[in-house]
Amino acid sequence: MSYFDRSILFLKGMAMGVSDLIPGISGGTIALLLGIYKNFISSLKSIDFSTFTYLFQLNFKKLDSQINFNFLITVFLGIITSIFIFSNLISHLLVNQKILLFSFFFGLILFSSVKLILNLSPRSFFDFLYIILGISIGVSILFVNPLSTSNNFLSIFISGLVAISAMLLPGISGSYILLLIGKYQFMLDSISNLKITNILIFSLGAIIGLLSFSKIIHWLIDKFYRPTIFFLGGLMLGALNKVWPWQVNDEIVFPFGDATELILSTIFFMVSGLISFYLKSK
Repeated sequence: MSYFDRSILFLKGMAMGVSDLIPGISGGTIALLLGIYKNFISSLKSIDFSTFTYLFQLNFKKLDSQINFNFLITVFLGIITSIFIFSNLISHLLVNQKILLFSFFFGLILFSSVKLILNLSPRSFFDFLYIILGISIGVSILFVNPLSTSNNFLSIFISGLVAISAMLLPGISGSYILLLIGKYQFMLDSISNLKITNILIFSLGAIIGLLSFSKIIHWLIDKFYRPTIFFLGGLMLGALNKVWPWQVNDEIVFPFGDATELILSTIFFMVSGLISFYLKSK
């Protein structure tokens, strides 16, 4: 892998990290839109006990052969770097520029999801059934009420396990899952303030969820590629309700604001459409 390819891959990892900080947007969605989703899942599912043996021995040649280590470590470094650098910025934008931020991501996910589905040319009854099923599940997430959980170590561990599993699925936001189980602001504060214990316990849960759930997704993509992609495309479309720019108390409303903000929102939406046109999904 050349230095240029590694740099591009690192930036794609950073894009995944930024999206994982935003409730309603999945890192899996961005990986799919950027064309690295299939390789990402394939690399994760290949991790087993021997991987840790090779890692302990610092045998990077065997690691790369087994799990495409150079690819995986570059993506993860991008994700981690992005989360630590942009956690404060995303918090600021969610409070002060949420409409513009969500306008961009709404357009990006909308156009890219449609493109993803059309690229496979759905024809049969079952093709459309998988799409509708994905849309239905994505929409239903809107009606789940947030829970209130304690902040003990077991709760933090389970939060990491559940959130990362959701994060791997395009259309289901790990951040939104954290919001539903009452851990989003808690973990964002933990990262911003470098509360190492909370971060480590959450990470342990995330690693276990990552290794187990990636095998399930890989099997589905390998054995049932078209149905899986149609379902994931529908899931992304259905989950768009979580990134609709104009919401009041989590209720979707018609666009509001001054003329300048509406014009800027439209521009952000159109730019995201142009970007999605050049993205290659896999």
